[in-house]
Amino acid sequence: MRTRVSLVVFLLALAGTPEGAPYGTPAVAAAPARPTPTETESWRAQRERDLKSDTGWLTVAGLVFLKPGVNTVGADPDSDVVLPGAAPRHAGRLIRENAGVAFEPEAGAALTLNGAPVNGRVQLGARDRISAAGVSFHLHESGERIGIRIRDVNSPLRKTFKGLRWFAVRDAWTIEGQFVRYPEPRAVTVANVLGDFERLTVPGEVVARIGGQDVRLQAASSGRRLWFIFSDALGGRDTYRIRFLYADPPDADGRVTLDFNRAYNPPCAYNPYTTCPVPPPQNRLKVAITAGERIYR
Repeated sequence: MRTRVSLVVFLLALAGTPEGAPYGTPAVAAAPARPTPTETESWRAQRERDLKSDTGWLTVAGLVFLKPGVNTVGADPDSDVVLPGAAPRHAGRLIRENAGVAFEPEAGAALTLNGAPVNGRVQLGARDRISAAGVSFHLHESGERIGIRIRDVNSPLRKTFKGLRWFAVRDAWTIEGQFVRYPEPRAVTVANVLGDFERLTVPGEVVARIGGQDVRLQAASSGRRLWFIFSDALGGRDTYRIRFLYADPPDADGRVTLDFNRAYNPPCAYNPYTTCPVPPPQNRLKVAITAGERIYR
């Protein structure tokens, strides 16, 4: 597996609705410049449905980093990669060799690879999913480390999910900014919540006045849209310490609409097995943004 050049490129390679766009953007059309409160409430409802779906972030049930050589995998507690109890007790072996990972199934384990039976050794790619009895696992990178992300449709996190909390929708939090494009896109290195380092491709920044303060938010690329990883003065109290926001590309005059009513939490706000990036220093705002998703209790 090659070293990640851009966090965004890697994330877009992942399968499933929540992971097909960075960190679970609801699979709905891009918002108009000034959405109505009803449209925003519908967007929020769709986000919660995505989280609770069979492929949502609440089904992530484990993350184990592989050692070189053979790693046993199965529901047996003595396995190197321990799966939830519904999985086969001995599912097989993951073999990490150089930059690649192969999987050898245990005889009679009744596993599938991307929906088809797997009976012999296979080389795993980023899109491959090995499954049995509602449990699946696949490759995951965190910085330079190669791990296995485990999913379980019966995850306790999914069963006990209490629902999202939001600030009231307010038009004052739909803010116009000016996009300032860099002469060349910058590769910005940020840590993730595990302390590994990721690289973002940042084409420029948005200058805006927020809560009486002038700020310059660095914008990462996400297809045609802009992706903001930020925090605000309420982080850890009323808001989570990492927040995400998407915006449509700038218009012909460089104007960008920042709709903080649609700011939302990354998956690490409710799941300990995720690897979210933390905001770059420039995006750690001193102003309180009482808009969007609130901290999950």
